[in-house]
Amino acid sequence: MILRKFGLCLLVMAIAAPATSHADPETELLKMRVAQLEAEVKLLKERLAKLEGEKKVVAAPAKTPKFVVIPGDWGGAGPDDILAVCRSAAQELTVLFPDRELEPISIKYDAKQGPMVIYGKGADGERRVLLNTKDTYWSQYSYQFAHEVCHILCNYRDSNRANLWFEETLCETASLFVLRKMSETWKTKPPYANWKSYAQKHNDYAEDRLKKTEKLEGLTLAQWFQRNEAELRKTGTNRQKNEVVAVALLPLFEKNPKNWQAVSYLNQWDPKKELTFNEYLQDWHERVPKDLKPFVAEVATLFDLKVKE
Repeated sequence: MILRKFGLCLLVMAIAAPATSHADPETELLKMRVAQLEAEVKLLKERLAKLEGEKKVVAAPAKTPKFVVIPGDWGGAGPDDILAVCRSAAQELTVLFPDRELEPISIKYDAKQGPMVIYGKGADGERRVLLNTKDTYWSQYSYQFAHEVCHILCNYRDSNRANLWFEETLCETASLFVLRKMSETWKTKPPYANWKSYAQKHNDYAEDRLKKTEKLEGLTLAQWFQRNEAELRKTGTNRQKNEVVAVALLPLFEKNPKNWQAVSYLNQWDPKKELTFNEYLQDWHERVPKDLKPFVAEVATLFDLKVKE
């Protein structure tokens, strides 16, 4: 490139030299060539600027979702602090979805219905999350909120509930994943500088949940699933059983957090149709991008099931 520019300069200098008394055909030809090269350089610069502009647009991260904490019986916790905790918990997941922009989320205390995310949207197009924790139990806020954000990422909807247990399981996995990530993040970057001491509490909360989870007692996950599938399909929100599968899935997400992007392709089939779990996984496998197919296949293998390529 430097030599090319140097050559072009010499060419221009040569043309700029004092003209002789007689017109030189070669000089005129060189002038025309310089004009042509200048036009080509201008065109190339315009194309380069356009490509760089497109690259910037593609690489731009999604906006951070807008969260609003609705005043209520939160006990000794202030709305601003609750908001800070929920933002921190959600960030551990949403950062893994750079191309997805979530709707605003309202956060409300509801001792009877919470924790849950209400189907559909509110009057202002927001997703509505209900929590039933209060005071300053920040790890519990994080655990509950991460679960509900995961439902939103899974495209939660009112549909046939036979395989709802798996979505609930993924959201239990998300809670554990987020708490363990927050236990590291808060060591150096908590919402407030004086909250660093809470980092260990997040890890303790997650470890306590893991210790209380039902053990497989020598069974493989596939064997355990065969014994419990009927109950899972009947009651999707059996937390004790969902947690068994969540613990088995957690290493797959901690090994490669990008695997979380696969949940964006759930809840895409006919909502009225009842699928077997193998059909459910097959549908998921067909919808995810090529780079996420090995992950879905690995999940199927845990249950001794196969998906067709």
